[in-house]
Amino acid sequence: MAPLAPLAIAATAGAAIIGAAGAAQSAAAAKATGEANKRGFERAAKVVEQQKEIVDAAATNELFKFNRGFKINQAQSTAAYLKSGVTLEGTPEDVLANNAYLANYERKILDYNTAMQKKKLDDDAAQLRYSGEIKSAEGQMLANSYRMKAVGSIIGGVAGVSQMTGSFYPSLLGGTV
Repeated sequence: MAPLAPLAIAATAGAAIIGAAGAAQSAAAAKATGEANKRGFERAAKVVEQQKEIVDAAATNELFKFNRGFKINQAQSTAAYLKSGVTLEGTPEDVLANNAYLANYERKILDYNTAMQKKKLDDDAAQLRYSGEIKSAEGQMLANSYRMKAVGSIIGGVAGVSQMTGSFYPSLLGGTV
């Protein structure tokens, strides 16, 4: 029997335990990293959703300016017709009505464009959340990999200790001296 056999057996067992502990810590870190990434994507998604409020405010402002300009234009047209002595019946009335129709069309375009901008922001937020879920799943898979590595380290350590014990102390494993 070798004089350093107990030390070699203890070192093999210790290496297995240290390897398993390191892998377990790596598993915890991988899981935490995945969750932190998910939270980061969630924050980014919320920021994107908040941008919808900015789109609404900008659209409201644009609509206000458009309506103000339209009312001024209609008033000026009406005043010009009346000032020239023309009544508002017939062609002037048709022009004002057509202007009102076109103004309503422009409002609908503004509403549509606003809705499309908000839809894109919703899609962007959903994509960010999906990316967060993927990062979380990747963290979980990496954590599982490290857990398997920890189990492998323990099994390898047990096998190494068993082999060394069998070599140096065969009577402990049921062998003969």
